[in-house]
Amino acid sequence: MQGNTCLAQCPSKISFSLVNSLAQPGCITELNLRGQNLELLPPSVGQLRRLRLLFAHENHLRHLPEDLTKLDSLRVLFLNKNGLLDLPPTIGNLHRLRQLQIEQNMLTELPPSIGTLDSLHYLLGAYNNFTSLPEQLGRLAQLEYCDISHNQLLYLPTSISALRELRYVYLNDNKLQSLPAQLGALSKLQELNVSNNQLEQLPASIGDCADLKVLILSGNQLKSLPKSIGKLTNLEMLIANENQLTALPRSIAKLKKLKTIIVKQNAFTPEARRQAEAALPDTKFYFQ
Repeated sequence: MQGNTCLAQCPSKISFSLVNSLAQPGCITELNLRGQNLELLPPSVGQLRRLRLLFAHENHLRHLPEDLTKLDSLRVLFLNKNGLLDLPPTIGNLHRLRQLQIEQNMLTELPPSIGTLDSLHYLLGAYNNFTSLPEQLGRLAQLEYCDISHNQLLYLPTSISALRELRYVYLNDNKLQSLPAQLGALSKLQELNVSNNQLEQLPASIGDCADLKVLILSGNQLKSLPKSIGKLTNLEMLIANENQLTALPRSIAKLKKLKTIIVKQNAFTPEARRQAEAALPDTKFYFQ
């Protein structure tokens, strides 16, 4: 009854003012603080126990109060375009969080507790300074969308193969020299972008990513593609510009759904081009 009374007294459950929301902490379910030049969030933000959506992007936040992780009703958290240097070590307490956006900050690591965000579906962390990701990332059993592009990643945790719900993965513009051998365990993967890294080869298991539709490999050091790529029978687009490819594997002839192959700035011989085009006469090729 107390909750219903509170709601009856609230003109709106959405607030655009931190001061106003803290005056009625039991009522607010959405708080939009976008672009308010905030330099900090007070610990009292932890009092907003019914808060489901918090938008605090495009501010000047460097750190977050530990009390933020007491918001156990929180589903969506936008922190992108701040100057964040770290995340609270206990961020994993946000067990109902479904979407975490932390792009365009100054983060160098994710806390290990991120692995206990067991409701997380969307993780967006592009344009930070990550050189690695914690092994605990592999515990995010519900994760569908992961964007860690434009960072400084040198390798991926082997536990990434446990993320069986992953559908969209963006790792482009990092410094990856290899991909996990168990990559093929991501059987629901539909789009993979690993362009602009330092990859010299792909794991053979990539052929087990049975749902893959878009594969982007441009800007690496690939001299060949594995024969297993011919198992990607749902593949619709392959982009591998600016590598060192001299031919495509003959197994691509099995990829009947492949609509477009873009492989500019490689080292294909005229014969290799003819063989590829003959193998997939209904596919549009771009060699130049």
